[in-house]
Parts: sequence; structure tokens; C-alpha cells
Amino acid sequence: MSGMELTALSVNGWEWRLGDLLRVACIDGGFTAVESVIRRAVILQYAEERQISVDEPEEKAKVNEIRQQMGLYSAAETMAWLEQRGLETEDLYESARARILEEKVKRIVTEDRIEAYFLQNRRSFDRANLSQLVISTREQAQELLFQIEEGESFFKLAQTYCLNASSRFNGGYVGWVGRTALSAEEEAFVFGAEARETGGPFPAGSGWRLLHVWEVAPTELTEELRSNLADLLFDEWLDEAVKRSDVDVNLWRYLAGDTPD
Repeated sequence: MSGMELTALSVNGWEWRLGDLLRVACIDGGFTAVESVIRRAVILQYAEERQISVDEPEEKAKVNEIRQQMGLYSAAETMAWLEQRGLETEDLYESARARILEEKVKRIVTEDRIEAYFLQNRRSFDRANLSQLVISTREQAQELLFQIEEGESFFKLAQTYCLNASSRFNGGYVGWVGRTALSAEEEAFVFGAEARETGGPFPAGSGWRLLHVWEVAPTELTEELRSNLADLLFDEWLDEAVKRSDVDVNLWRYLAGDTPD
């Protein structure tokens, strides 16, 4: 039996051969696992070239973390899981080392870029806490704005008149939105408004809307945002590194009948 005829998996008794999987992967754009291995290879090569190492305590801590993520809380459970998949304990430690090296490489390639990226793109991270009142005509929206300016409750008017079903019963409440969720006119008003100020009418699809600003929060470089930016910058770096790499996926050639030497 050729390797392509081997059963790769079965679903409700329906068997899929390795060749079946390769054909689907080839047409649909590839195995996620193949892409992950390529990215990991680039990271490990970078780490080796720069002599980035992993010590034993780091390795053991990461193995325990991986086990907990998979719900393997005892040595017996871990061994059973490995045996079921034809893996060895060293495979688990190898995965732990790779993950640690990825974290270290990420710090190295992003730590000097995070603050500069944040400052350059700071406005895009600003958020505003908003409610909306969507109306079919500009004239009616303008009339409701006059009522709000005279002291009427935005919340009650939105519950009565707002055409947007998802926000009407919450008094028009939308939540926190960024600049990109707003038109240029809305953005200028919202991020220049005082707390509890209402503005509009603004075009909204086939209708018009008023926006009530509860709070505007210019973004600070928190630890959470720093972590998110590190992920973003690392993915960009890794994508470029993969593009520059010489990658040859032999799996696809096996579909044409080529066999390993």
C-alpha cells in the first residue's frame, strides 16, 4: 500500500486517506500544520543564529503550562495522551522549547518598535463610549436633537423612536467604538465633544442618527495593549521572514506520484 492510501482519519466510519487530505489541502490553500511548521522553522533558525537558549526551569514550567492547557493534570494522563498519538515525552519538551524560543524571539524583534508604533498610530486606538438614535428623516432627527437640548432624556427618546432594533431597548446604547467605526464627520464631533454631549444629525445608511457621547478615552499604552502590539508586530515580522525564506513543501509533489528518495 502506498503512503497516499493510508487512512489519515475517519469521521463516523467514513475514512479519509492521506491522499484525500493532501488534495483538499492543496486546493483550499494548505495545511495549517504545514504553515505552522514553516513559521516555527524560521523562528528556530533565528534563535539558533543568535544563540538564544532555554534553561531547564523555563522548559519544565512551559511543559506544565501546556499540560494544564490540554487538561492533563497527572503524569498518567500525560503519558496516556502521548501514547495514544504515538508521541514521546521528548516531543512534549521539544514543543515547550519551541514555544519559549518564540516568546524570546518576539521580545527581541518587537521591544524596540512597540512605543514608536503606538505613537505613530495612537489616534487609531482611541475609543469613545456612545449611544445612538437612528431616525428615517433628517428633519425628525433635528427635531429630536432640539428636544434633547431642551432637557429631554436621550435614553427615553431612543427607546421610543430609534429604528435600530439592536440598540433601541438599551436607550440607543452602542458601547465603545473606535475612530474607524465612524464617518469623518462623526469622528470630528465625537472626539472633540464633551461628556454627555449630543450631536448630529449624521447620515446613517438610508436614515440619519444622533450620537450621544458618554465618554472619550484617548488610549494609553497599557500592558494589555503593549502585548497586543507585540503580537501584531511579530506577525508582520514573521510573515516577511517567511516570504524571504526558501520553502519547499514536498507534500504537494506526492500527489503527482513523486516518492521520497
